[in-house]
Amino acid sequence: MLDEYQSIIAGVLSVLSAVMVLLTFIPFVRTNYWTFRALEYPRFQKLIMNTMVLLLWALVWPNLHTGHWIVIGLLGVSIVYLFYKVIPYTKLYPHEMVRVKQGDNDSMISLFCANVYQDNRDYETMRRQILECDPDIIFLVETDKLWAKEMKMFRNKYPYHLEQPQDNTYGVLFYSKLQLEDESVKFLAKDDIPSVDAVVVLPSGQKVRAFGLHPEPPAPNESLTTTAKDKELMKVAFKAAKSKIPVIVAGDLNDVAWSHTTELFRKTSRLLDPRRGRGFYSTFSAKSRIMRFPLDYIFCSDTFGLIEMKRMPYSGSDHFAMFVRLQYDKTLSKAQEAPDADGDDINEASEKAAA
Repeated sequence: MLDEYQSIIAGVLSVLSAVMVLLTFIPFVRTNYWTFRALEYPRFQKLIMNTMVLLLWALVWPNLHTGHWIVIGLLGVSIVYLFYKVIPYTKLYPHEMVRVKQGDNDSMISLFCANVYQDNRDYETMRRQILECDPDIIFLVETDKLWAKEMKMFRNKYPYHLEQPQDNTYGVLFYSKLQLEDESVKFLAKDDIPSVDAVVVLPSGQKVRAFGLHPEPPAPNESLTTTAKDKELMKVAFKAAKSKIPVIVAGDLNDVAWSHTTELFRKTSRLLDPRRGRGFYSTFSAKSRIMRFPLDYIFCSDTFGLIEMKRMPYSGSDHFAMFVRLQYDKTLSKAQEAPDADGDDINEASEKAAA
């Protein structure tokens, strides 16, 4: 009787294992359709689930046959692959960006970035978090006219600003204490999805090019493909790579840290990700502890060192805000290795940018 039960359990585990393996490797299909790209998001969750299924095979260990071992082997391969994808964003991995002590204040820059969630009306919590951090730059997305009105108080302390409030969940607000040059709101992929492009002048006189982004996510109620998102990201990646001054890219990029597109962006732009070697810093969804992903980013050139980085507490939004303090020091480029793109990467990024 026990063997019969074990046979049933083995059959169920075989089906579960096959499904998990399939869900793991479907993103290998290089298509922009949302269902394939969205499966890149829960790689950490899939790692946990695959491991649990593998452990359950111990229940029927004495009665396994060749078919079972093949399924278990494939499950093991998927676990190794998923671990390989997420480990750079754990403390088991070397820091990509060095931590530095706060030095010359004139060469320091701090940023507060948040997707406020357009329908969230808890303005006071967001204002309080910004005041607590006292950043040099504030970048808020999903801001409509009501959000612009409620954030107007920052205009006094932040004399340089760009405002593009919109009711389609893609409005942006950008406030800076530091002098801005050549600042503009651009529409890189679609006429109703704005981004910020500005040159920030540090007190030392050093100029930094800052991009604030919130591309369109791959979801049935937004876009059935990632074409527009990929186009915007790769356009900025090429601008960053060609920039003669240091670069910072910040915002809700609507893509996970371990996706193929984010990796392509990193390599093409040659920008550092301060989370690598430090943790996921998952920001969405703030309302779910299980399905939570790192979607909000601050990338920077290898001439910056990390002083401080933190994910802010819950603010009423479906995203947590991020705060980062950076120190500019051109000698840091010798201590930090920027990612690099090969010929195939450049060709793929060029195709996406031209889509």
